[in-house]
Amino acid sequence: MKIILDEFEFVKFNEPMSNYTAYKTGGPADILAIPEDTASLKKLLVVLKENQMPTYVFGNCTNLIVRDKGIRGAVILTNRLNGIEVKDNIITASCGISMAKLAAFAYEKGLSGMEAVSGIPGSVGGAVYMNAGSYGTSMEDILISSQYLDEEMNICSLSKSEHEFGCRKSFYTDKNLIILNASFVCTHRDKKDIKKDMIEWAKKRKSSQPLEYPSCGSVFKRPVGYYAGKLIEDAGLKGYSVNGAEISEKHAGFIINKGNASSKDILTIIDFIKTVVYNKYKVDLEPEVRIIGEE
Repeated sequence: MKIILDEFEFVKFNEPMSNYTAYKTGGPADILAIPEDTASLKKLLVVLKENQMPTYVFGNCTNLIVRDKGIRGAVILTNRLNGIEVKDNIITASCGISMAKLAAFAYEKGLSGMEAVSGIPGSVGGAVYMNAGSYGTSMEDILISSQYLDEEMNICSLSKSEHEFGCRKSFYTDKNLIILNASFVCTHRDKKDIKKDMIEWAKKRKSSQPLEYPSCGSVFKRPVGYYAGKLIEDAGLKGYSVNGAEISEKHAGFIINKGNASSKDILTIIDFIKTVVYNKYKVDLEPEVRIIGEE
């Protein structure tokens, strides 16, 4: 397989996923590729498919837990696919551009709508995939269309209504499709007002979230009628730790890596939280993080 892939300069072998995940944990991927354009991506996908290689596509790995023995197969990261353009009040961004850069671009163009999501750490593709949101604004509120690559390497489009958005899910969730880009509708607004709101949202995040530690943000989806973080806090679990992993004292919805955690430590805490919260409140907490790889 290495001989077949020698033509791809952006491919690495036996690469630790801890170098890429937000948690700074995770074992090695057999193959890791970071293509620089759609043509290279398609060419690589064809070779991997011909060789029946299991393939996984991720953005900035900010919502991902890779188990400690790693991933058997190929991992493709899209963070070099980062084109962005604007026409009137519509911004079209490639899948790999970060939400922070998207929001900064909108600000520079005097376009409003991205302020609340400017702190989402992931990529555009990942955000659309899971209908990411922050402070009352989700992708379903601002997205108008997207393009994706299907299993036959065809480029296809989806209108807003076809995305089937739900709580941290979309049409793309659990499908073998690759989001290429997404278009967002904004409104023109004074840049000073946009900047003011972005600063306020940033202050709120800093005061309420443990941004100084590696984490995947909120670990659990919001259960109907509840807040996951409050359930965890009310269960008395703040500060609970397993080796280097800990339920944040600042925000109980976050599990943080205090320096030497393994993925197993984090997953052990996730299972513990689910058990305690269910036993206490009869509420099933569902992780919103993606978990992949071998134990």
